Amino acid sequence: MSERKIDLLGASSVVVANMIGTGVFVSLGYQLVDMHSGIPIIALWLVGGVLALCGAVCYAELATRMPEDGGEYYFLGRVYHPVVGFMAGFVSSTVGFAAPIAMAAAALGAYAKGVWTGVNPTWFGAGVILVIGLIHLVNVSTGVRFQKVFTIIKVLLIAIFVGAGLLHGNTQDYSFAMEDGVWKDILSNKFAVALVFVSYAYSGWNASAYLAGEIKHPEKNLSRSILYGAGLVTIFYVLLNIVFLMVAPAAEMTVDVNTFAPREVGIISANYIFGPTGGKLMGGIICVLLISTISAMIIAGPRVIQPMFSKLPVVNGVARATRNGNPVNAIIFQSTLALIILFSGSFEKIINYIGFTLTLFTILTVAGTVVYRMRHGKPAGYKAWGYPVTPALFIGLNIWICYYQIQEKTEASLWGLGTALLGGLLYFISTDYKQKQIVS
Repeated sequence: MSERKIDLLGASSVVVANMIGTGVFVSLGYQLVDMHSGIPIIALWLVGGVLALCGAVCYAELATRMPEDGGEYYFLGRVYHPVVGFMAGFVSSTVGFAAPIAMAAAALGAYAKGVWTGVNPTWFGAGVILVIGLIHLVNVSTGVRFQKVFTIIKVLLIAIFVGAGLLHGNTQDYSFAMEDGVWKDILSNKFAVALVFVSYAYSGWNASAYLAGEIKHPEKNLSRSILYGAGLVTIFYVLLNIVFLMVAPAAEMTVDVNTFAPREVGIISANYIFGPTGGKLMGGIICVLLISTISAMIIAGPRVIQPMFSKLPVVNGVARATRNGNPVNAIIFQSTLALIILFSGSFEKIINYIGFTLTLFTILTVAGTVVYRMRHGKPAGYKAWGYPVTPALFIGLNIWICYYQIQEKTEASLWGLGTALLGGLLYFISTDYKQKQIVS
């Protein structure tokens, strides 16, 4: 086990930074296509927050009972079978972290170009990946200090934006009243499809579980970091969307139904709050937010790659760490993969195809809380709040989301499942190889 160097603030900052990325600044434009009242939209973000918190309490219980790096890879391998854990880890380690890093870097480059017109967006994003990767290569403590500083800046900037928006007041005619048809919207298929976007924006609430083996006093700090991080982000997301709807015309923020290209609702809203310079100011703010997001994923991803690849004889060099436990080769591997995806321009398709599979493994992990209790009884330490309602609610709502993901993104979902099955095949090939080595 590596030395525990990450305190509660460091672990919580990883959760917050992983969660707050591009999703909250583009999702509203898609929601406004079908929803024309404020209540269903705010309900979407509240449901997404409840879903994240239900999953968070279950992950916190599992992570407290099994405080080792690896996240789903470690949990599912212990609860069900090593092959299930390996499949989850394979998806996460190959594209589950690298693709979002590339996506955030591309968005960062685009916002940077909006502030400094001479910037090449792709090369700027690539440079940020390289610089942050090098920072985390130095040692764990340096990377965590960097993460703390940028996450604190991120939280302060969002708080300032929300405060300014609330002081600006409701200048639009978007209604927040319980009008006729509100419940019909909330219970509709369109609400479920919109929840897919919201779930993506909330993804990352389980980030500190990947660092469990490096968190100080995990019996206390692990569960707190997940709950504090998810709770804070839920509050921010609800307030941000209230501000967006209050200050900017819905017509300007709604995506074009012919192209479905994302609309930068944050920049549009900032123009109405701060005036002509608001767009550039918001672009700079989001640049800072995305630096923190990239950093958090570069911390978390290698903690899946390192323990998983150590089990594969052919590629176990990727798992080599420094004397103090920093998985430097895994950081290099993940950063390289992120750069390849960034320059290929295919990261959006990759995000779509892994979405269903990652959700499936999250469902299995939360269900693992129930399975682990059945085998070993109630935990002596942290217990999932609201059990068994919270895991049941999380599993039920996510199955509902998966159903619509299969309908809307059938091909992408099948490709995602294919990736997971490829991981399973690799596991059995590796196991067979090791057995032959022992025999010979």
